[in-house]
Amino acid sequence: MSEQKDLIGDLRERGTRVTPQRAIILSAIEKLPGHFTADEIFGEVQKVSRHISLATVYRTLDMLQAMQLVSESHMGTSTTHYALITHANHHHAVCRNCQCTIELPANLFEPVVETLAVDHNFVADVNHLVIFGWCQHCRENILGSGIDDPA
Repeated sequence: MSEQKDLIGDLRERGTRVTPQRAIILSAIEKLPGHFTADEIFGEVQKVSRHISLATVYRTLDMLQAMQLVSESHMGTSTTHYALITHANHHHAVCRNCQCTIELPANLFEPVVETLAVDHNFVADVNHLVIFGWCQHCRENILGSGIDDPA
């Protein structure tokens, strides 16, 4: 079963009407691999229907996020990135200089989540954790320029 059918089924199971506009937006989301932006979805939607606004895309993303069907990540730019919850749970390391992104496995932070739970009685929500720093290339350029190592 495709992710779109899962999304449509989830919406219907929760009593949410699947309008033609929502179906087009869900189809666009399915076409975009991994992470996507509202503008990327809007670009796909415009290929099918010029009558769906960017505001409708954002409202649909907000609804999907409230239903925990998509998650959002802030990757160090002004643009929010989204991913289907069915997209494997993972995290990111983002270079502050060149914005290159490295995907990290979800289990990398399990010890931190466990420590927070046991030592602090805190349940961490780490579906899409983003850590900022400097990639090797940018660190070498910074060190080569005489600037102190940012790390």
